[in-house]
Amino acid sequence: MEKFFYPNSIVVIGVSSRFTNLGKEIARNLYEFNYTGETHYVGSHEGIIFGRRIHTNIEQIRTPIDLAVILTPARTVPDYFQQCAQKGIPRVIIETGGFGELGAEGRELGNKILSVAKAAGMRFVGPNCIGLMNSANGMATPFATMKNVFKKGDVGIIAQSGGVALSLLNMLDGEQIGFSKFAAIGNKLNVDENDLIEYLTEDAETKIICLYLESIQAGRRLMDIALKSDKPIVAHKANIGVLSQNIAQSHTDALVNDDQVVETAFKQAGIARFRDMQNYLDFVKILGTPRVQGRNLAIISRSGGHAVIATDAAYIYNFDLPAFSESFLNEIRKSLRADVIKLNNPLDLGDLFDFEVYVRIVEHTLKQPNIDAVLFLHTYFASVEGETSRTLLKNVAELSHKYQKAVLMCVSTEQFELSQLHKQFDYPIYLSPERAIAALDTSIKYYERRDIIQAERNCPFSATLKEESGISDILDAAKAENRSPHLAEAMEIVRAAGIETPSSVVSRKKILPAGVGELKGPLAIKLIASGISHKSDVGGVVLNIPGDRLQVAIDAMHNNFSSKSGFEGVFIQEMAPTENAFELIVGAKRDAQFGPVLMLGFGGIFVELLKKTVLRIAPVSHNEIERMVSELPGAELLAGARGVPPIDKTSLMIVIDKISQLMLKYESISSLDINPLIVSESGAVAVDARIFVN
Repeated sequence: MEKFFYPNSIVVIGVSSRFTNLGKEIARNLYEFNYTGETHYVGSHEGIIFGRRIHTNIEQIRTPIDLAVILTPARTVPDYFQQCAQKGIPRVIIETGGFGELGAEGRELGNKILSVAKAAGMRFVGPNCIGLMNSANGMATPFATMKNVFKKGDVGIIAQSGGVALSLLNMLDGEQIGFSKFAAIGNKLNVDENDLIEYLTEDAETKIICLYLESIQAGRRLMDIALKSDKPIVAHKANIGVLSQNIAQSHTDALVNDDQVVETAFKQAGIARFRDMQNYLDFVKILGTPRVQGRNLAIISRSGGHAVIATDAAYIYNFDLPAFSESFLNEIRKSLRADVIKLNNPLDLGDLFDFEVYVRIVEHTLKQPNIDAVLFLHTYFASVEGETSRTLLKNVAELSHKYQKAVLMCVSTEQFELSQLHKQFDYPIYLSPERAIAALDTSIKYYERRDIIQAERNCPFSATLKEESGISDILDAAKAENRSPHLAEAMEIVRAAGIETPSSVVSRKKILPAGVGELKGPLAIKLIASGISHKSDVGGVVLNIPGDRLQVAIDAMHNNFSSKSGFEGVFIQEMAPTENAFELIVGAKRDAQFGPVLMLGFGGIFVELLKKTVLRIAPVSHNEIERMVSELPGAELLAGARGVPPIDKTSLMIVIDKISQLMLKYESISSLDINPLIVSESGAVAVDARIFVN
């Protein structure tokens, strides 16, 4: 990736002097941003642009070229790409649209480029993109006409959409947040977000990585990169409406959609995810202030009303407002005109007009060991107090850096003054106390999560399942018959994985099978039929059958279902004890981008009605499983409530771990449910299971 951002020479292919030519705008941007390397231009006609010759063929350029930028009609791109390969150009940016996003013909053009790239060992960004920028050397390849007005900074931008990438650039620049690297990657047919994120995590000039993604190429790799990174990664993942297609066969598929998986993966990897750009920006802004270590907040306001609003927000987001010492408050009273305002935290300074005293108050507050952060609310009219207010804000910002405590500045003034502050003031400014405190809350939770990730980087995962368990034999036999395991086989896999199950036998015919006499009543019988997923919905489950009524129940099950497609017989098992017990579902599905996704929820017949589940991406550590259990909505019930003893949480965690191991070891399993899993103080027992294979 380094070669993309630091080329010594660039050729732009598709340049002409025509007014409407977009290749010319790429050349203009390289000139405008003072690109430090050598530039060359290729077009269909000779000419001169920006004092340099337009060649009609790449071979006319005699010097080596490190990077090519192609913006020509889609049908011509494979030929130009081949010329780049023959010239020995190792890196290419293809900004042309009209590839896979337009259908089969475009995909075929993309395949031709991929074939050439593979043979020549080339890498390319795009197609259908606006390319890259590097603030360090002036490289700027977008075809949109731009001005060199952007601040150099430490934020790296990666986006699928060129328009959103430019919006991010403008949005950050409007807050005096500069960029280091910029990449709008379009169709990401070759270089994807993971390649660039991995590069930026090592880039010395980048401290924060900002993402906009509409799809994710390889989610597991993205997680691995993020888990190893010490830099904040902030993401807006859009295009969330794609649900799992195969929702009928298993509860897990029905309960888990793609966006839930993304949300879980980002949280697990320590990626801060936002669904709107305003909160996204507020968070990036607060990353530029010292980290807040706790929830003790001081509110200092020139307006009593704003102080009340801020106090409400602090209450909503669970911040504490420690009381100021009486000696401190007495010092403030000496500067008041009328002493008609009761001083406390929040501190209303509406009766104080000496801004130098404001600065001393903020400094004294920052010195207090029981204050973690300050929310400073300032209102003024620019025409009257503009100059003195700007000096005040500058001094407060310097105090934040001096004492390494965050001061969140919230300013209320005229719009033109705010615009000037955003452009000239090198410190975050918020427009409302609610947004400032929300960003502060988000940052605290983000860093807490990152601390956990850092501490558990080397946490061991459980050993994988042993092959001699016989699970492979069951899966192979099912696949050989082009089917998924039936109920009895699924239960055998679960048992072989080390999960407790009730004793059971299978009735293939109406006669009682051998071994049924050893089962302890009451009993349950369940339909075994590959064509029926939800057995209880069609009467395929009968519970609490006395031993002397078992034959009648089996006869009825055979009579009702033996003619159905996929009928295998009747599964007979002991009833699991349900006194002081809960029904849970533990499941997993194999996501195309992130791999095995584990799911935990309250189970039984209400599982799809409640739809309140907790997800994790496998593999998971012991601590992550424990957090998974504690995050389950209603987890308080499992810990003991209203006389019901707490469940054996260790047994539940073992089941989750075994499911994780199953999914990691046996890649042919596409989804798996244990529903219900009966959990109580005595342990966890799987009484029903379904497994589906690819």
